[in-house]
Amino acid sequence: MTSKGETKCLKINNATSISSVSKTKRFVYNPKPGKHTKTTSISIGFVLKHLLNICDNTKEVKYIINNRDVIVDKKLVKNYNLPVGLYDIVEIPKLEKYYVVVYASNKSYVLNEISKDESNYKICKITSKKLIKKGEVQLSTNDGRVLLTQNQAYKVGASIKLDLLENTIKEYFPLEKGREVFVFAGKHTGQKGTVEDIKESTMKRPALIKLKSNGIDFETVEKNIIVIN
Repeated sequence: MTSKGETKCLKINNATSISSVSKTKRFVYNPKPGKHTKTTSISIGFVLKHLLNICDNTKEVKYIINNRDVIVDKKLVKNYNLPVGLYDIVEIPKLEKYYVVVYASNKSYVLNEISKDESNYKICKITSKKLIKKGEVQLSTNDGRVLLTQNQAYKVGASIKLDLLENTIKEYFPLEKGREVFVFAGKHTGQKGTVEDIKESTMKRPALIKLKSNGIDFETVEKNIIVIN
């Protein structure tokens, strides 16, 4: 039963640009609040029907999910309104298909196919860091995770490569010169680039990151990028 004030579908005119669905369709599936916000996510039902095109209608979407055929970040999907966002890993094991969710240049989400081995890992951006008792550090990430570590070297704005099977940090990608990043917001959404320079934040402006992509230099703010290598 739908909770009070919540709708299962969202009118196209109210849907964010990240959905990128033709306006000949009247409704899209409304992502529930969760690890991603509504403005930065799409529902897994939308992914199955409109991006992967393996379902023609809601009945088929429900059947696939109820049949335990869909996994996101190594967790079984139980609701077609589950929010899916940047760098989430989507699996359809019976089809032996594995995907990572990224942004296209038109600011809509697309799914890039990856290997089964690659599906075991996920890139997460560190969004906050807090020192807690006994020297442990609590890290929060862009997908709503909270991780505990003894390593105090991790910094906000950097990224980690997470082992989804073990829920452990496999690699650390600091935000520094020479690193490869992906732009997920702003004018250059969908581009990958190499960090050329970092201008620290001031009282009047946020940190600016100078990037080079396909021989072209440009700047964007730190909140628009995620380090991927």
